[in-house]
Amino acid sequence: MRDDSKIIEKIHKRIGKPVSFNYPGDDEEDKLGVLKDRAIIRSNPGTKGVPYWDVVDLIVFPDEPEPEWIRIGYYRRPKTTNRLVWASQTTITEPIGTWKRILFKAAQEKPWFRELLEEIVNEIRK
Repeated sequence: MRDDSKIIEKIHKRIGKPVSFNYPGDDEEDKLGVLKDRAIIRSNPGTKGVPYWDVVDLIVFPDEPEPEWIRIGYYRRPKTTNRLVWASQTTITEPIGTWKRILFKAAQEKPWFRELLEEIVNEIRK
């Protein structure tokens, strides 16, 4: 974990850069946006394996009816190359309103998920 601050700084440097989504094999147009903000969380601190950094991104797609979207993904640094790489070949990227519906429905249906959200809110309020 000795160089986490350098890695986190490098991951933050993507803020303000273009983001695009291509849909292979579909006739959907590519989605073009900008990475507006990003939260970075070391997912496996203290382990001796390959290090991972999870990211929660705020992306703005100006041509969408709801332009602010959230994407969750991750980076890793394989031991073979020791190079930081975006490792989320697939992600979930949805408008904020859709995230609200997803989280609400999951919390409504699953007590374990609702309890997790309640714990988070309680910790934030401390």
